[in-house]
Amino acid sequence: MLNILVTGAGGGVGQGIIKSLKMIKDIPMNIIAADMSELAAGNFFADKAVLLPSSISDEYSPELIQVFKKNKVDFYFPGTDIELKYCSEKKQLFKDQYGVNTVVSSLGTVEIADDKFKTAYFLKENNFSFPETIYANEADPKKIKFPIILKPAKGYRSIGVFKIENEEELSHHDLKKKNLILQELIGTEEEEYTCTIVKANGKLSPVLALKRILRSGDTYRATPVQSKIIESYIHSIAERLEIDGGCNFQLRLDESGNPKVFEINSRFSGTTPFCAQLGFNPVEYYLKTSLGESYTPQIDYNSQILRYWSEIVVEKNSVKKLKQDKLITKPNFKYFDISKT
Repeated sequence: MLNILVTGAGGGVGQGIIKSLKMIKDIPMNIIAADMSELAAGNFFADKAVLLPSSISDEYSPELIQVFKKNKVDFYFPGTDIELKYCSEKKQLFKDQYGVNTVVSSLGTVEIADDKFKTAYFLKENNFSFPETIYANEADPKKIKFPIILKPAKGYRSIGVFKIENEEELSHHDLKKKNLILQELIGTEEEEYTCTIVKANGKLSPVLALKRILRSGDTYRATPVQSKIIESYIHSIAERLEIDGGCNFQLRLDESGNPKVFEINSRFSGTTPFCAQLGFNPVEYYLKTSLGESYTPQIDYNSQILRYWSEIVVEKNSVKKLKQDKLITKPNFKYFDISKT
């Protein structure tokens, strides 16, 4: 029986990992969900839920270690970006002292993925196609080729991302602000992809490329696409990175049809359950490969994913208990399954 901890149960990544774990029928497991809030919906999908403080607080590490000890955790899947650097730094310690396999890539990979300027520089230095990128405070507006993208080097959910059409529009932004970059505008929204690859025990999985439509920075609709060009490009990049677990690459095709990655997420992504339901479960690939078992994806390219909103109903007493005790086992909830109405 595996004991698997998933943090960030209030967000799409954590919940997506839990969904994907629950699709695995031939590995006995206990899923432990963790979040800062007792109202995180993912708490109620798991076999047990625990409350943890913020990962940037001094209390996080000792309380996390207590969760490891009390639950004999075998695998720890970080479900938030803010944990990744910490987890990468502590990965070997967690393994040596508590026997926990922390599913996170190397610190160098985490740092490359966390900074879009470093991402572009890594691609350039390794002779991969990349979007031309410069720090905004180093740019000469007179020499810029418009339209261009202005965005934070470290950002998320498309917050602070602007398409700039001309020099006048650019003048309305403070380019001296730290952390701003100007990046080549690649292709069109119709040729944007989110790609998943997994590495476990030094073995890389196949690549699943999803052509996507965004809504508020998240993938809203997705269609699996077979593309040797994209798959080979992503596989080659992944070989150069020190990955452990899932890794997500976001790219567009330029006017010549060449893929250019503009963002890397060195973790399982919010589209992990998309992949799982299309026949390639990234979490299952990771666990089975780590355990020495075989897993072969069977991707359904004749289907596509449409994301929708749903709700769960939980008892107030369960929420109260979780808040007071910071722990709840076998939580109950009611879920509206539209397929059965």
